[in-house]
Amino acid sequence: MKYKGFFVKITPDNYLPRENENGEIVACKGFRIEVFANESKKVEIDIFSAAVDFELIKNSINEAEPFAKDYIDCEEKEYQRMLDTLNEEITKNE
Repeated sequence: MKYKGFFVKITPDNYLPRENENGEIVACKGFRIEVFANESKKVEIDIFSAAVDFELIKNSINEAEPFAKDYIDCEEKEYQRMLDTLNEEITKNE
């Protein structure tokens, strides 16, 4: 999915570690979300996850997509700073 100029890959995952109310680490179902600079997927900007009963109510792509968008909205300035720094390094080395 494209969002705000980034390419977002959302992949189901059955082993997302989360700490439950008893302090135990449990494996949860959910989604691994990868954010790339563009569709080539050569420049990875971030990886985060959304687990059922923690960040998501249901194990549904329809819930994972808005979660990913909200997360990207919060991190957008940092992502752009990272891309600007990368572009500066590329320009310097040319």
